[in-house]
Amino acid sequence: MKMFSIPALACAMTLGFGLASAQTITPTRVGPVSQYGQLITGKNSAGQGRIYGSCEGVKDGAEVQVRGMSLYWSMVAKSTEFWTPEGIATMVNDMNVQIVRAAMGTTNEDWWGCKDGTESCGNDKSKHITGYATDAEFQTNLMNTVVEAAIKNDIYVVIDWHSHQAHEEVDNATKFFTEMAQKWGQYDHVIFELYNEPKETSWGVIKDYADKVVSAIRQHSDNLILVGNRKYDQNPQEAINNEVTGENIAYTFHYYANSHCWEGQTSWGDPCEGANAQQAINAGLSVFVSEWGTADANGGGNPDTGRNTSWQNWMDQNKLSWANWSASKVEEGTAAFSSGSNRNSLQYTTSGQMVKEYLSTNPTTYTRCATAPIPEPNPEEAIHGLHSANFDVTFSGKALNVSGATANVEIFTAKGDKLMDINNVQGELSLAAFPAGKYLVRVKSGSVSKMKAISIK
Repeated sequence: MKMFSIPALACAMTLGFGLASAQTITPTRVGPVSQYGQLITGKNSAGQGRIYGSCEGVKDGAEVQVRGMSLYWSMVAKSTEFWTPEGIATMVNDMNVQIVRAAMGTTNEDWWGCKDGTESCGNDKSKHITGYATDAEFQTNLMNTVVEAAIKNDIYVVIDWHSHQAHEEVDNATKFFTEMAQKWGQYDHVIFELYNEPKETSWGVIKDYADKVVSAIRQHSDNLILVGNRKYDQNPQEAINNEVTGENIAYTFHYYANSHCWEGQTSWGDPCEGANAQQAINAGLSVFVSEWGTADANGGGNPDTGRNTSWQNWMDQNKLSWANWSASKVEEGTAAFSSGSNRNSLQYTTSGQMVKEYLSTNPTTYTRCATAPIPEPNPEEAIHGLHSANFDVTFSGKALNVSGATANVEIFTAKGDKLMDINNVQGELSLAAFPAGKYLVRVKSGSVSKMKAISIK
């Protein structure tokens, strides 16, 4: 019997991030993530910052613009009702979203939003929603629910530390993002947003905070990271020539159509907020509109069609990805859903109908790119034997055994990254050098080729 083995060092060098955490969630559809892959920063041929996908890489014509919804702050039941598998699936099916942003409360504030889905909690404090600082378990569970639902629907998801003072929450933010990166950082679907909206905090202070949290995330994931900037994310140009340390980092820009302008100057003579973002883009920084509203900056007001059209044109010209505020039924002019909505059925406000029309131009079908994750077989298909008229393959412990013919054996991570390709295998192939986890094995002999899941323990 011939024994094949894999040098442990070579295996470890090949694995990279891919096996730090074996995947266990498989999308139920082919969506934007399967087509575009991991979102990555880059510059076009004119030197302008853009977002691209790992499937095609950084090249003109391959820019990726994804559009969707931002969940409302996770502090009230009229928001958290949509932080659910049903809520995410309904937005995918009814609104055609490509991305969802999960805006998680971080402090100990209590908006008296009840955890049982109503707002009639009386004096039962155990049902009140507070932020991560005092109820980390509840907020983390909410986030995990949204991330898992996004992955199953094959859309992107922004894990948002929704704070105006994140630089004062370094320990909690580092702990939270470390956990998120460990759990979800191997999925191309996931984006990390470190600081929702700084107020008048200087860029130097923001950068110092971001450098620390980025370092923690990069221990586990190379996924896209978004960083906020001064005055509610309206000054990304302040990062020019003083960027956050590391790769694959973009800078957020927020606007509200009635309150902000996209070009020229404000009525008081400052550059328009959009002009600040354009300056950052022109300097080569990748910009991401992780929050925008159809009306006033305080959430109120009525959407102005002309101003919203101009803002949309500006974002489309710059290929800017966006998430609209907000996927909720709170009593605000910028809320997308009316009071009769629920997680399974959406009714739209004036703002929501406007945004739904914008989203209707998103693609309705997607094509899996060549390097996209290979779907993991159903559990019942993860059997220990592969059989054909020409050969048999069995898996036991940490070894494959090919009998009856020679075969080509390929081993992939659950994400689809190829780890090994060996020809003319017959007999036992040791996989002892691989860490415990789930893998995909493809065995070819002649014209017969089959793929099944295996689990190394």
